[in-house]
Amino acid sequence: MGASDITYIGMIWAILLLIPVFLINYLFDLKQFKPYVVAAIRMIAQLAFVGVYLHYIFEWNKPWVNFLYLVVMIFIAVYQSIKQTKIPFRRFIFPVILATFIPTVTIVLYFNYLIVGISDLFDAKYLIPIGGMILGNSMKSNIIALERFYGELSTNTRDYLVPISFGADRNRAVKPFVRKSILAAMSPIVATMLTIGLVSLPGMMTGQILGGSMPVTAIKYQIAIMLAIFCSNIVGVAMTLKLVIPRSFDCYDMPIKLKVKS
Repeated sequence: MGASDITYIGMIWAILLLIPVFLINYLFDLKQFKPYVVAAIRMIAQLAFVGVYLHYIFEWNKPWVNFLYLVVMIFIAVYQSIKQTKIPFRRFIFPVILATFIPTVTIVLYFNYLIVGISDLFDAKYLIPIGGMILGNSMKSNIIALERFYGELSTNTRDYLVPISFGADRNRAVKPFVRKSILAAMSPIVATMLTIGLVSLPGMMTGQILGGSMPVTAIKYQIAIMLAIFCSNIVGVAMTLKLVIPRSFDCYDMPIKLKVKS
């Protein structure tokens, strides 16, 4: 038995949960009324739109359409990563796309073929949700890694220049910054893995249980997706940093001044 459908009246009750949000915004003078309204409206509109076209994508279930949709998702995730960190778009678009595309597609296909064991690797009901969960987490990790890397490099330039002045090459001098960036990017997913099932039930497991799956099946899927996300995050972040570093320094190995999110 699947999950009970939510009526339109139920959705109205859900929307009314915004009242405490706006009330606290007013009482504490947060001045975030417009951003909160825009965020809520965009969330509703985007999910409504997604619901409509996913219905047709799942109905058609054409491999090339499904893969194309995954590629579009990757481009959106990359765009958002670069936009959030405010680094030059043209300079970094290609390396970030490459560092997102390769681990995402590889791990999604690995998941579908070796873990789930389905014959159609591009089946919409597996490719799109699994790809979406991996991408969403990869995007967050990339944003944290890029912000930390360029923030550290800007604030602690001396820590980079001292090894360079003593003859170290760029890769050796930049290694501590890369290490800090990877650790910062992986911190949220590690924290989630340490508390998963104890503090909250994760999304995939909850969705499967509501959809009628046995709890044991839902748990196996959740373990598999968490390990896939964990792997994709660290590989994606490492690749992103590896590919953006050559574009972050001039021919004399001096850091290029970039505008990044503070």
